[in-house]
Amino acid sequence: MSNYWNDPGLVEPLAKRRRSRFWLYFPFVLFILGVLVYSAYWIYARAEIERGVDEWVAAERADGAIVDFSSREIGGYPFRFELEVTDPVYQPARMAKWEGETLQVVMQPWNWHHIIGRAPGHSVVTDRLGIRHSFDIDRKSAGSLSWTADGIRRAAIDLHDVSALIDGQAYTTKGFSLNLAPGKDAPDDLLVALQWDALTLDAAPAEAPWLGTDLQASRLIVEIHNFYPAWVRSGGDPERLYEAFMDTGGGIDLGQALLGWGPLKFGAKGNLTAENGKVNGSFGVRIDDPEDLKAALKSAGRWRLQEQATVATLETASKDGGFLTFTVKDNKVMIGTVMVAALPGTGL
Repeated sequence: MSNYWNDPGLVEPLAKRRRSRFWLYFPFVLFILGVLVYSAYWIYARAEIERGVDEWVAAERADGAIVDFSSREIGGYPFRFELEVTDPVYQPARMAKWEGETLQVVMQPWNWHHIIGRAPGHSVVTDRLGIRHSFDIDRKSAGSLSWTADGIRRAAIDLHDVSALIDGQAYTTKGFSLNLAPGKDAPDDLLVALQWDALTLDAAPAEAPWLGTDLQASRLIVEIHNFYPAWVRSGGDPERLYEAFMDTGGGIDLGQALLGWGPLKFGAKGNLTAENGKVNGSFGVRIDDPEDLKAALKSAGRWRLQEQATVATLETASKDGGFLTFTVKDNKVMIGTVMVAALPGTGL
């Protein structure tokens, strides 16, 4: 008969049992420690963000800007930092003024170089002339900004469903997006990607009422060379940008332009350079579904000889994915050897 009390198969040594229990509880202890460390980091980072916001507000006000709000709160634990400001008002010195219902700025705890901003509800922008423009923005619409130690890497706006009243004209848009980024190997260049699913205007253009007020899905992809020096030279005034390009030099690579506007289905691509006050290069244009365009022009009483010749030329050139090509030489726009237009610039 075996010795029951001394049988090693029935009773494990105490030290061995303790080692087994340690490995059983170790993952839970490690998890709790991780939560405590992460929570401490989140609280510390939240305080740093709060301090940074206070310093930014103080600096802006010292520069003459108006920065105001009803309340401010930072939350979002554990997966993000979320700054929420109610009734925000912001006006840089001698610039337009923005007033909104809510401003939300979100940043992930593990990425301090990317923020997402939202301003849902009703916003009002008062320009320098005192004219008010209003925007009603849904909660899915947002803007984002990312950067590195070298500067801004990308800025984007995505508008899901927005209506606006600008200069007394009403607009609505769905699926609108705008992406801006400096050139990968040329930081003075600007990459632009613009598109929308639908855009509705207050009224059709007076010179082309047959286009109507509804724009369908459209897209623009372009790279603007030497954009930032020209922008600085223009003083940030878009109306002076062309003149600045004539002085500083630059260029445009139009990768794709697609415009759907009522009966018009238009496309373009090209490459233009500006140097020493002269523009050179080439670009191509095309149309799709020309029958819809013809019908609209006829219905509007605009089917004259000039329109017939223009549409026929574009229709022929656009077959099999082709383009009607224009060349630009020293500011002169030509089809073949025939000059059809001239661009502003020196030497004309």
